[in-house]
Amino acid sequence: MKYRTKLFLGYLIVALLLSLALGIVVYKISLNYETEQQENSLVVSSEQLVLQMEDRLNRMDAIIYYILSDQDMLDSIATLGMVTEKYIPSSYILNAKKTLYTGINSDYIYNNSYRTVFYNQCNYAISSYNIDDGNTMAPDFVINQIKHNEKADLAKGKTVMIGAHDDVFGRENSVPVYSVMKAVQGFQMGYIEIENTIDSLKSLDIADADAQFIILTDDTYLLYSSDADGLEKDNLCALNNLNENEIKNMNGTLFSKKTSSQYGFSVITYVQEFNKSAGRLALVVTALTGGFLSFALCFTLLMLFSYILGKPIREFRKTIEKTSLDNLGVQKIQTSSHLDEIKMLTDSYISMTEKLNKAIKNEKRSLMLQMQAQFDTLQAQINPHFLYNVLNTISSRGIEDNDDMICEMCGALASLVRYSTNNKERYAHVSQEIQYLENYLYLLKARYGDKILVHMDVDEDVQDQLLPKMTLHQFVENVFAHGYSHSDRQMAVTLTGKMYEDRWEICVRDNGEGISEERLKEIREKAEEIRRKILENSGSLEMEIGGMGLINTYARCLLLYNENLIFSVNNLSQGVEIKIGEMRRS
Repeated sequence: MKYRTKLFLGYLIVALLLSLALGIVVYKISLNYETEQQENSLVVSSEQLVLQMEDRLNRMDAIIYYILSDQDMLDSIATLGMVTEKYIPSSYILNAKKTLYTGINSDYIYNNSYRTVFYNQCNYAISSYNIDDGNTMAPDFVINQIKHNEKADLAKGKTVMIGAHDDVFGRENSVPVYSVMKAVQGFQMGYIEIENTIDSLKSLDIADADAQFIILTDDTYLLYSSDADGLEKDNLCALNNLNENEIKNMNGTLFSKKTSSQYGFSVITYVQEFNKSAGRLALVVTALTGGFLSFALCFTLLMLFSYILGKPIREFRKTIEKTSLDNLGVQKIQTSSHLDEIKMLTDSYISMTEKLNKAIKNEKRSLMLQMQAQFDTLQAQINPHFLYNVLNTISSRGIEDNDDMICEMCGALASLVRYSTNNKERYAHVSQEIQYLENYLYLLKARYGDKILVHMDVDEDVQDQLLPKMTLHQFVENVFAHGYSHSDRQMAVTLTGKMYEDRWEICVRDNGEGISEERLKEIREKAEEIRRKILENSGSLEMEIGGMGLINTYARCLLLYNENLIFSVNNLSQGVEIKIGEMRRS
């Protein structure tokens, strides 16, 4: 399939999807707006109902404080509570009842409650006058009839709300009521209960005229429902578990809950979920149609311009696909475009390939010549004084002793020279380096005898690692060449190789004179310079071959291990420690 055809089909699919998406977005936004408005209305309705209910309860609670703030009524309550403990004249009892009766039948209490009652553990009960039953008190009152005293006792003097219950203080018909009450603190001080009828809750106003509500007490019992047939009682516990201001959808009905922090009751408002209207669906269809037509027009114009603008890009792409390292800097771009941006892009590409081709050639040439010269020189060098001394030793030993050791020394020397002058292999295993080092040390011991003491302990896994050739020889040679130049003590050298989880290391230690601080500083500065030039490619690598053999060895190891190289030179309390190794990547 041609590029232009693919482009056409691609834009066609995009246009159709965008048109559909636009209609869905409009539909969703409209629906979400209506739903959000409905949910906000439910939350506001719950909050308003809680405030209205709290206001009613606060007014009922104020009656309790009004009674307790009247010293005469408080004294009368105390008098009626002491009847069982001491002799109280009947005139005092009658006077206390009269005082309480007069107090709780004031206009203030009458206008703000259905019934106000005081009763105590001595079965004294005094009720406000109620026009519905035409009397103030049932004649056979017993305190055990009241089932909610325990809740008031547990509140320890705080006002509590009592849910729906029958008014037991009336003489005839029992009326469903709710109330607030307080256990008066003190010995047999009794209780004060303020009642209002459940029917009075019908006057509560709700912001959303379509919504219904229920009121649950703090023990999840139903106090009031604006729609008696709207909810099943089995659902009340589930609804009470709603979170504050959470909107929950249950079988197409939205619920919102608000709990009173003062009295513990909860108001749950609910309404049928918003239904999607046919008018809104028609609006979505219109939006989809209009969107599709507008995108179709834009698509036609876009295809025309895409063909014109895409032609030079296609030509550019073909040239790039033909470009490789073999023809880098040779490919030329032929384009018919007169646009400045396209021309600038092609010119930049041509310039980039030419510079890149030149840089690659120069880098290859420089690196090959540089590394070849360094490695060949390093591998070919050998200390002429060492050969001179060894040859003198061989000659002297052969003349004096006339034994077979001369043959062994010659064989060792031949192996040493053959290994060091072999330029075909630039790297060797640690095991090969150790074998070469053993020949070297054998010849040294032939010269110095028991004055040389060497101990080698290298793990088998370390022996399989690669090193630049002559690395270990360079370290050990430095020890004998510089470490004992002003000392006649026994020359003790230890070479260890350990394999760790994250690295392997080879350590060479001696008991010689050490390195001066100036020389050690010079070695570290030169090593850091070499590291920067090799790893950061910030300049040409210029080293004096043979001038600082330790640094030349460091450079060769750095070229092999790069950033994973472990290399350090440190003075010990007696002698020098040199470490070489490689970090192992996980």
